Amino acid sequence: MRIDDSSIRVNRHTCIACGICVDRCIMDNLRLSVAPCRQVCPLDMNCQGYVRLLAMGKETQAIEQLAPFGPFVRLISETCHAPCEKVCARSKQDGAVHILALKQYLARKYPDQLNHISIPSTPSGKRVVVIGTGIPGLASAFRALQAGHAVTLFAKPSDAQARPDELISIITALENAGTVFQDAVQLKEKHGDLKNYDAIILSNPEDQNLLVPGVIENVSDTSIDPVSHLIHGHIFCAETGSSGKEVVARIAAAFETVESVNRFFTNEPFDWGRGLYTQGGAVKAYRPDPRVGSDVERASQEEAAKGFDQETAQRQASRCFGCGRAFEKNQTCWYCLPCELECPQEALNVEIPYLVR
Repeated sequence: MRIDDSSIRVNRHTCIACGICVDRCIMDNLRLSVAPCRQVCPLDMNCQGYVRLLAMGKETQAIEQLAPFGPFVRLISETCHAPCEKVCARSKQDGAVHILALKQYLARKYPDQLNHISIPSTPSGKRVVVIGTGIPGLASAFRALQAGHAVTLFAKPSDAQARPDELISIITALENAGTVFQDAVQLKEKHGDLKNYDAIILSNPEDQNLLVPGVIENVSDTSIDPVSHLIHGHIFCAETGSSGKEVVARIAAAFETVESVNRFFTNEPFDWGRGLYTQGGAVKAYRPDPRVGSDVERASQEEAAKGFDQETAQRQASRCFGCGRAFEKNQTCWYCLPCELECPQEALNVEIPYLVR
């Protein structure tokens, strides 16, 4: 794909590939080149965004890039297998950027900001019940809250035991945001209560057959649609046989489940326009620019494991090439300027011809 710059100039040092300019372009002229780190992330997390902002010393804005994942950032940073670092363009030169360690730095330094869950000021009016407090169940409840739904989460009594600190902080954040937690034993006794909810999300099929026998029959991986996560009617399941065992993959599957629930509420097709590359003008083409990255030596794995301080985090983040960027595709610019005016980093400039100006 041709990456053109006829009318648009993008500062690669300050662009965080957020895609706002692409959304604002009324002439469908712009596309978003997605960095390889983001391409392989199951959660479509803008790794380049928070890394480049760290490099610029803008930690508050870096946290904003992680805010959509809220209290799950700490869990992700402690458990992720870091596929982003395996494809980092810098790895071909002198070692990948410490993307995961930089996420851990932010998660440990700003727990209060990340544990705050933003919910819409106007509720959706829909009631969602989540059965099971495993990672998929908690992730489903989190995403449903972000969509403005009222969430009730049924948990087994044993779920309260031996929880790691990461899950405790997630549960606390969900409670503070309005999630109602109830004992699953009550659910067994009150099967009819499930009819009062607009959607039911199972954390996983095996566990829920034990929790609510006779209500949801013969649920297995093969009976769950792999795209929509729909079982039947208004019942969905966050885990399917194709979800994967990695924590980030399970969280991503739960997010996809809530996307289907949202579409169920609005009568939209389940399979249309899902994913980063089918909406928003995102493409996989990218061009690394070594001139963007600094010549700072890569920190050792031992240093990264101990955790970075602020100065080290900024220096390590400065190694990022900033592979992703906005670019012209169709040469249809009308010089209307919303892309330039609304760029949060002032990284984009529209070259207006003299006669037009």
